[in-house]
Amino acid sequence: MLVTVYITTYNRRELVERAINSVMAQNYSHIEIIVADDGSTDGTQDYLASLQSDGIVTVLSNTSGESKGACYGRNRAISIARGEYITGLDDDDYFEPWRIESFINKWNEYTADKRIFSALFDSVVEHRKSGPVACYDTKVATYQKLRKSNVVGNQVFTKTSYLKAVGGFDEQMPALQDWDTWLRLSNQYGDILNINSRSYIQIQNHEGERITGKPADKIRFAFNRLMNKLQPLTRSEESHLLSTMYGGYPQIDIRISELFKIFMGGHFRKVAQVVKRTLLK
Repeated sequence: MLVTVYITTYNRRELVERAINSVMAQNYSHIEIIVADDGSTDGTQDYLASLQSDGIVTVLSNTSGESKGACYGRNRAISIARGEYITGLDDDDYFEPWRIESFINKWNEYTADKRIFSALFDSVVEHRKSGPVACYDTKVATYQKLRKSNVVGNQVFTKTSYLKAVGGFDEQMPALQDWDTWLRLSNQYGDILNINSRSYIQIQNHEGERITGKPADKIRFAFNRLMNKLQPLTRSEESHLLSTMYGGYPQIDIRISELFKIFMGGHFRKVAQVVKRTLLK
């Protein structure tokens, strides 16, 4: 069974090489690699062109002269994917060698057991300045859990037909694009199950931009868009979402009405952390 791996990149020549090499080093070999380049000018295009000429990757290049974002590239890759299954990889992260094989084996196992599910994910090892930390260990990500928090992370393994049917990624979202997509996927096809093999390595301690560093207005726009999509929200769901926004993005400006909702939702420690952080600025 062919598996498509899509990677989006922009001016990260060395990092995307590491990402691609980790896919090429998979124990499972029947893989199609699609790389969507957003218009790199640092030698990435020449590197990708050489891989394409050798038949290693399929390259989609944005030649418009303007950045169109990761979701644009992901959706282009999804539209041409030939794999029965599909998963993604950020250019600054990498796979452990057993990742794809583990997904295939678990998918077959769960299918044989007649479990209903939309996708699989794996716990992540984040490499921070303080050292590696295991994250996203939730065993089952239900739609109801995802309405409160992204317990999956930034990648899933699913059927290509499923990802196409839910419309891929929302290109209007400046952040939270993955979370938004997993919500639609789980709502339509069922739970997302964790294979618990810690096969995704996420590098936090590099100098490039990450979502957590994006401007506050873009983060707030993304949360507002997500919350509008999820209407009607329960008070508990709204409190959890606001708590996630304030907890994960310290650049967000404080609004007393939102802190009150977080407090009334029982997130007392989160409110105290936000207030303390603000006073220390």
